[in-house]
Amino acid sequence: MRCFITCTLGLLICLLSSTFVTAQTSTYPNRPVKMIVGFPAGGAVDAAGRTMAQALQKSLNQSFVVDNRPGAGGMLAMQEVARSSPDGYVLAVGSAGPLTVSPTIFKNANFDPRQSLSPIIWFVNNPGIVVIRKDLPVNSIAELVQLSKTKQLNMASAGTGSVLHLMGEYFQDKMGIKWMHIPYKGSGPALLDMVAGRTDVALDLIPSAAPLIKSGQLRALAVTSSKRSPALPDVPTLTELGYEGLEMGSWMGLLAPKGTSSESINKLNAVLNQAIKDPDLVTRVSNSGGELAGGSPQDFANLINKDLNRWAVIINRLNIQPE
Repeated sequence: MRCFITCTLGLLICLLSSTFVTAQTSTYPNRPVKMIVGFPAGGAVDAAGRTMAQALQKSLNQSFVVDNRPGAGGMLAMQEVARSSPDGYVLAVGSAGPLTVSPTIFKNANFDPRQSLSPIIWFVNNPGIVVIRKDLPVNSIAELVQLSKTKQLNMASAGTGSVLHLMGEYFQDKMGIKWMHIPYKGSGPALLDMVAGRTDVALDLIPSAAPLIKSGQLRALAVTSSKRSPALPDVPTLTELGYEGLEMGSWMGLLAPKGTSSESINKLNAVLNQAIKDPDLVTRVSNSGGELAGGSPQDFANLINKDLNRWAVIINRLNIQPE
């Protein structure tokens, strides 16, 4: 009899717990949600975060508040979210740097996003572009590679260990060439010094480089996306030119602490997949050189894993250390 009562009570508790969790999920979110960005307001990651917050707020009729927490190249913010309760009320606006570069460079931090965070959606992609100073005597990737084998060229980047630095190193590795790396504190100063003729080449992002290319201050040889960019439709892709395996760039997406319910993750994913179909948003992002992405949480997880592995090879081979 006692065993029967104990089993009955246990079953009742399980049923009540299941009902409570289901009720929580069905009403999620029922209070404001914090979206932590690891960079200052006004930058590309912040802009992506605010765009997602507006779409979620509009669809779910709840406040989604962007909270900027810069530091350690965005990784401190990712770690803070990873330590948060997995209830869906603290989310991370993540980008390629802190999620796929910093974990290898800052080994002592013991941070692996695959173990600490649950991807929700890959929201936007910013493809790369091969840019050169306007008077460099080449007109194609083939000519750039040939010149690089006979003359020492300088490569500008947004800083040692940045995604742009690694993109440049990956390009050199695939092409069998070697440039002298000149690091700067950000993409802006790097590109402006190239305009001044102090450096020769860079792999940067289309949204950053496009204005200088359109104004004739720099020249573009190819983009690293799978298709041509509406922002620079006359610039071919590397794939078009016969160079495979060089699709790369930076990206932004949304993540939650590990252990967040799949129901909450799928609800956020569905809203944002719908948001990226908005024609005005598509036009605004594509005109700036970006690409709206979307897809499933697993698609985003696959991207993070691929880039973590790709950048780790370059970082370890070059022994890149934190600045």
